[in-house]
Amino acid sequence: MFDDFSSDLRQEIAQSAARLMYEEGISDYGRAKRKAVKSLGITQDVPLPTNAEIDEALREYHALYSDEADAAHLLDLRQAALHTMQILQKFNPHLTGTVLEGTAGPYADTDIHVFAESTKELEIFLLNQNVPYRMDEQQYRMSDRPSKQKHELLRKRVPVLLVETTYGTQRISVFEADDMRSAPRKHGERTGIQRMSLLQFDLLMQTYRINKQP
Repeated sequence: MFDDFSSDLRQEIAQSAARLMYEEGISDYGRAKRKAVKSLGITQDVPLPTNAEIDEALREYHALYSDEADAAHLLDLRQAALHTMQILQKFNPHLTGTVLEGTAGPYADTDIHVFAESTKELEIFLLNQNVPYRMDEQQYRMSDRPSKQKHELLRKRVPVLLVETTYGTQRISVFEADDMRSAPRKHGERTGIQRMSLLQFDLLMQTYRINKQP
């Protein structure tokens, strides 16, 4: 009976975190979980849902509550992402996150991964293109191999360039060229996250336009 209660509470946290990510544009899973626990008034230690479980709850929430305005906004986000990826073509850009998966809410960021010899190379390129940006960083889970320092999966801090657009913030994570071989992993998943190359995404958008023609 305790297991049933724990499972129900875990699901409730996942649903609350998914709603927060959709409605408030929270992209950090850890922050969404902490805020969900607080909003539900949970004070005891409880098993938290995995990122994969939150993704599933987010898909369910999107299917239930998204409307035509959300669909139009998603299309705007995707078109803006395609434009940025075309500009960054030399850095092998890949789209990932909720904009790719189709579950982006009204305040969602757009996540793009690029691969460069150095972050400075991309910074110089953006400056030459007159594209303003801010610097940040993000920690990614890169491997199933245990870290030598900690009993956890190998993690890597990656520079992130934040570019403000008409349709919100684009987060451009700058990976090393060798990182193309293995996509980062979400907590609760052993396979790499979904990400799509410029060529694949351009074909996807072309197919969408063709299907939308009267």
